[in-house]
Amino acid sequence: RNLFSVINDTLNREFLLRASYVEIYNESVSDLLADSKRRPLEVREDVNRTVYVAGLTEELAVTYEDVMKLVRKGEKNRHYGETKLNQRSSRSHTIFRVIVESRDKTNEAVMVAHLNLIDLAGSERASQTGTEGVRLKEGCFINRSLFVLGQVIKKLSDGQAGVFLNYRDSKLTRILQNSLGGNARTLIICTITPVGFEETLSTLQFASTAKFMKNTPHVNEVLDDEAMLKRCSKEITVLKNQLEELTSDNRVHAEEKAQLLSEKYMLQMEFEEKIKNLT
Repeated sequence: RNLFSVINDTLNREFLLRASYVEIYNESVSDLLADSKRRPLEVREDVNRTVYVAGLTEELAVTYEDVMKLVRKGEKNRHYGETKLNQRSSRSHTIFRVIVESRDKTNEAVMVAHLNLIDLAGSERASQTGTEGVRLKEGCFINRSLFVLGQVIKKLSDGQAGVFLNYRDSKLTRILQNSLGGNARTLIICTITPVGFEETLSTLQFASTAKFMKNTPHVNEVLDDEAMLKRCSKEITVLKNQLEELTSDNRVHAEEKAQLLSEKYMLQMEFEEKIKNLT
């Protein structure tokens, strides 16, 4: 709501918002907003070393209600399961991403920001949750990806230069590579419970370590057609020009048609005059 409130109060800028919803289930990435049958998606890197998910659906959002509608749609497709500790346990990690593009109405440069809302499935012990079979396999993948995330965050928190960061060891850290310890601001909200002391302690230690990550956020400006706002603006300009050309052509055709009708009328009058003279 705060985001849309700021947008509504900023009258000198144009905004464009698009949202996507990704699920990481058993190290397989899928699109929670896909209307057709979901299939595994590939995580790739472009020439600018920006990591992205290929083939991911991005929906435009104009209001807060649009965003919440997309969240609810994605939640219906997410994997949930029952364990001894939780009747509706998340069996996957999800990333709801909102890309905000804006530009001054008198400037061509487009500012781009990514808002990643990440819901991490909690670590679990099979002895406590009583999982087996599919649920046990899901728990193993969840614990492994959380372990890799913890490793990456610890290395970033230590602040040692030249340390190898194992982003590629997990789809979660790979997708979040551009947001971890770099051009980003990070906020972590921990959910804890007195029922699981060890899990609560581990969660708080993870959050405490993350506090020491060194982030260097700065403004991202795009001058080429990478920003959708800029592409849409160019397309609108092209369509306007085409419409003006079409209108101009129609005007010419209308003038030609009027001239032909006038000539036809004159010929008809001459023909009638000749008939009169003959009679």
